Amino acid sequence: TICGWLPLYHDMGLIGTVLQPMYLGTHSVVMSPWSFLQRPIRWLNTITKYRATTSGGPNFAYALCTRKVKPEQLASLDLSSWRVAFNGAEPVRAETLAEFANTFAPAGFRREAFYPCYGLAEATLFV
Repeated sequence: TICGWLPLYHDMGLIGTVLQPMYLGTHSVVMSPWSFLQRPIRWLNTITKYRATTSGGPNFAYALCTRKVKPEQLASLDLSSWRVAFNGAEPVRAETLAEFANTFAPAGFRREAFYPCYGLAEATLFV
């Protein structure tokens, strides 16, 4: 199951949340970007509820979760199903990954799930 909140007009949202699951024949749970931005815990709750294995976003999303999710909210999360936590579309910061992994380890998040990546837009700019 793939879970995403990224806007569908962005390549990461459209390809990662809609087209990839269609191609693979898997389930996809799509939530509003505003829902995530208003309360980042909603993204993690959705991963927990639907046992999502793949989800991600830009580096700021992980930093926002680390800043906004309260320690008492960790008890309601189970992120052990999350196998691929992609991070791209802006600079990927090692300190953000480390802080997120440390903060959400008690909820079952595994550091090995991180998958730093860049998509077509970034590759085009690089070339």
